[in-house]
Amino acid sequence: MKRFALPLATFALLLALALAMGGAHGHSMVTSSAPADGTTVAESPARIDVAFDAPMRIVSVTLRGADGTDYAVKAVGGRSASDSLVVEPPSLPDGDYTLEWRGLSGDGHTLSETLSFTVGER
Repeated sequence: MKRFALPLATFALLLALALAMGGAHGHSMVTSSAPADGTTVAESPARIDVAFDAPMRIVSVTLRGADGTDYAVKAVGGRSASDSLVVEPPSLPDGDYTLEWRGLSGDGHTLSETLSFTVGER
């Protein structure tokens, strides 16, 4: 019976690692954005695009200026899970902005992230 103990223990360890890694891949992560995080754009963007590596259902989006002013954004698309978030902001004056979104990833976890960018020459 001892000759099966080591292979069984090895199998159990590998199975536990595979299951743990599988859960980690369920969270959606940002793969790209336009404007890119931390960049400066010459003029107000007509739209803001955020791409994810896995579908996420966005539940809220906020665009806020450095002075605390919130700007209404128009979502492009429905409220179903998607691998991208696309919003159309109003014409933004020069300044610093943060786009914050909250959503549910495929594994049911609530996620929130931000994207910051500057409009105008700095």
